[in-house]
Amino acid sequence: MKKRMTAVMAGVCMAAVVAFAGCAPKEIENDYVKITGYKGIEVDNVKKTKVTDADVDTQIENMRQSYATYTDVTDRAVQDGDTVTIDYSGKKDGVAFEGGTAQDQQLEIGSGTFIDGFEEGIIGHKTGESFDLNLTFPDNYRNEELSGQPVVFSVTLKKIQQKNLPEVNDDFVTMVKGEKTTVSEYKKEIKEMLELKAESDYQSAKQSAIEKTLMENVEVKKYPEKKVEEYTEMMKSQYQQIADAMQVEYADVIQQYTGMDEKTFETELDKQIKDVIKRQEALDLIAKEEGVSVSDKDIDQWLKDYAALNQISVEDLKSQNTDEEIKSNVQREETVNWLWDNAKIKKDDK
Repeated sequence: MKKRMTAVMAGVCMAAVVAFAGCAPKEIENDYVKITGYKGIEVDNVKKTKVTDADVDTQIENMRQSYATYTDVTDRAVQDGDTVTIDYSGKKDGVAFEGGTAQDQQLEIGSGTFIDGFEEGIIGHKTGESFDLNLTFPDNYRNEELSGQPVVFSVTLKKIQQKNLPEVNDDFVTMVKGEKTTVSEYKKEIKEMLELKAESDYQSAKQSAIEKTLMENVEVKKYPEKKVEEYTEMMKSQYQQIADAMQVEYADVIQQYTGMDEKTFETELDKQIKDVIKRQEALDLIAKEEGVSVSDKDIDQWLKDYAALNQISVEDLKSQNTDEEIKSNVQREETVNWLWDNAKIKKDDK
């Protein structure tokens, strides 16, 4: 009886070992990285934005606003929606405060640019009038000295302009597009573009969610020196080209564009490049292990979508990247999709 029990327990233990081994994270590695688990990783949920007709209308309205014209108004007082030119001086307890004075300031009434009561206080006044506005800064105002404080703005109204918006019709969209187009065709194009952006944002969100967990399971054995040097030279050359075009020192461009001195910039650049390469090596290794591949059709669609989203031609996109770089980008996106399909998606908090 005792021997039989021992045999049974041994079988249970063996089954447990086999079961555990089957559930253990899969380890893979190449010359540069080692991944201790990637299939079934737990990731935050992300959702794709649904494009609505209202989103399309908003884009149309933004375009309409960009083509607004203005007419000087001399025969009436300021109305909501007008653009005014003013001089103003703000005082607290009779003393002018920093940032409270301006000349020839243009302001669209109703834009909410100034504190409550300022724009509303200009309505009803005519060109040439000077008047005071007794107002109070909001309690959460960024300047603590003014937060919640009563102030007086002395305002001189110098000009009133009425905004004129074009009618959205076939002539308008044809002018915007530069080729004969109808409103319905233009709206369809805008919706397609917004859907492309929504898909791109969704892809980026998925990639961020995947990489957040995946990178914790990736160990760098060594970095491919040639690739690090190539990426570093490419980034530095872009800033050097800017410096050459502006006829200024390279270090000055770095300071202007990054806010860092040259040494700090190079340290940060090296870190960022190595982070990029780590992600690339991990995704490429997983793609090879799982047989993730892309077809010419997949690449052509990616080129078409990416070019449309960035408003460049497919030819320009191809000229800026080698065939291998393009294929790698597409394959990495597909690898992210594979990881997403095989991940454990966390449920949204209720």
